[in-house]
Amino acid sequence: MNFIVLSMLGVRLAFASLSDTLVNVVVSASRQPVASQRLAIPVYAAKVQRTQLMNTPEVFSSVPGVFLQRTNQGGGSAFVRGLTGNQTLLVLDGIRFNNSTFRYGPNQYLNTIDPFSLDQIEVVRGSGSVQYGSDALTGAVHLISKKPTFGAKSWSGQLLGRGISQGMELSGLARLQFQSERHSISVLAGKKSFGDIRREGGGSFQRPTGYEEQNLQVQYLAKLGEHFTLENLIQQNTQDHVPVYHKIQLENFALNEMTLQSYRRGYSRLTYQGQHNWLQTAEITASLQESIEERALQKKGSSTLRKEADEVRTLGIIGSFKSEFVPGLHSSTGLEFYADGVRSRRQDVNTKTTALRALYPDKSRYATFSAFSLHEWAYQSWQVHAGLRYQQMTAFLPDTTVKDAQISVGAFVYDGGLSYALSPSFTVFASIASGFRAPNLDDLGSLGIVDFRYELPAYQLKPEYSLTKNIGFRVQNRRYRAEWSAFHTSLTNLITRIKTTEIIQGYPVYRKENVDQAYLYGFEWSQTLALGERFSVGNSISYVLGQNKTQNEPMRRIPPFNANLSVNYQLDKGNIALLWLFADRQDRLSAGDKSDNRMNPGGTAGWGILQLQASYKLTPHVQLGMQGVNLGDVPYRMHGSGIDGMGRSLHLQVGYSW
Repeated sequence: MNFIVLSMLGVRLAFASLSDTLVNVVVSASRQPVASQRLAIPVYAAKVQRTQLMNTPEVFSSVPGVFLQRTNQGGGSAFVRGLTGNQTLLVLDGIRFNNSTFRYGPNQYLNTIDPFSLDQIEVVRGSGSVQYGSDALTGAVHLISKKPTFGAKSWSGQLLGRGISQGMELSGLARLQFQSERHSISVLAGKKSFGDIRREGGGSFQRPTGYEEQNLQVQYLAKLGEHFTLENLIQQNTQDHVPVYHKIQLENFALNEMTLQSYRRGYSRLTYQGQHNWLQTAEITASLQESIEERALQKKGSSTLRKEADEVRTLGIIGSFKSEFVPGLHSSTGLEFYADGVRSRRQDVNTKTTALRALYPDKSRYATFSAFSLHEWAYQSWQVHAGLRYQQMTAFLPDTTVKDAQISVGAFVYDGGLSYALSPSFTVFASIASGFRAPNLDDLGSLGIVDFRYELPAYQLKPEYSLTKNIGFRVQNRRYRAEWSAFHTSLTNLITRIKTTEIIQGYPVYRKENVDQAYLYGFEWSQTLALGERFSVGNSISYVLGQNKTQNEPMRRIPPFNANLSVNYQLDKGNIALLWLFADRQDRLSAGDKSDNRMNPGGTAGWGILQLQASYKLTPHVQLGMQGVNLGDVPYRMHGSGIDGMGRSLHLQVGYSW
């Protein structure tokens, strides 16, 4: 009953959406971005505007069903319908971004993707396991790169500068592109300097929260004859000396930082455009990713400096083809393989004791194989989709400290749904989707201090499963667009951390265990209303409740009820928007939440902040952007975050293109 009441409240309260740059789209049989309006799994999509004054996590801050947790400047972990970390899948150009050491709970991996390199984002709300594989228990985030284009021989380029008042950011980016009728190459380079974050009221800086970042990306696109296209991408992101602010402030550390975070990604994709219904397109993609995370930790008053490093290399191969054997029935079938090799090391400097093994067993291996088939059928006012995937995971952890472990698990996942257009502007939909997540190396093999706790390996863990049911409707006409969706997700064998009575090195000891039963339910609402050719208003509302049935307590880190309201005015050469962001108080806390030193054991206070955004095209080549953040200078902290929100500040951006 409470669910129904809250859902209807969302319908009654909402009267506009985020922005005209955001559109509701849905998953199709393709794993590439598609904008169909009548399928049953809700996906939120947005074109990444060059004028947006946002880093990549901030692009998601207004998406229904998504909530951000922040640990550092420029960072943010996306919660999709209540789950984040290794329980939410990140995908870049159809390639899994999650590797075997992705952390449980909030992480900051999204900020390793430069928003200037992106063309579009999509958030699958509900399980995305059939489309993308393991880890997408309640959703998936798909980042789509801006592609080079073919055309008459020409050079083009862009320069971008961005800054935030009080020295909180100074960034510069450059892009150079050459195109011809058969070849195209694009080079992107950038450097960002993040300063310490200043609190509201002209208050103190949160030191240390600043760091340096460098980005480089090269893309090459070539036509190989009439039917073949070759796409190549190489991308590198490096972050230096990223501090873990809450550790230094709350846990008596003199030094606690990521001395280096380096992410290298590359792929080569060969696409065949067929001429027959039985083979419309075929793709094979080979990818190689490398992540390096180096950490330095030293307690106040201690002579021992601990240095840790984890390196993960991931090889990926994807092959797929699309067909239309029956008119109106579109199918996509394929195979995927990913293999991780992990190196993990630890050194304790200025101590005579022998260090234990590193965070993960050195030379661990982790591999997944899956086969999938997705189908979409349209007939008159009906659209139906169905999909099936089988995934197998194998892992080997040579753990001489505890014991060697070899694990192999597999599972089938499925989804299905239908939608019906009651009129050209009104569509109803319903769907059901199962999800699967095999425990990764971070779940299985972590040993040592992690956040506010000491973790022990958990080689007994079983895979996690989800079952999500969606219902909803969409309305779209020339002046009005809206979507409402309600969901219920059952979770089985959910991996969670259980506090023990042990103490090691002054930290409470936690063991990861499978929880028999848990559930999530909630709703999302968004809409846009055009009040003329230039003026529009919009809003979105999200609510999720999570309950651990086995332990009879709330699930950890569930976001509060949150909403936004926007007012947009289109100028001849620009745009002005007023945005209000709101989050209610969250005092439904688990035992783990209450013991987390980043959270008030009484709950996180609610907040509302006002932002003003404007862009203006000064000349055909020069674009200006401005954003006033937290105009009311309101004190706030996003639930579960390790830092306070930014106080009143001015963000400026200038771009030049030719």
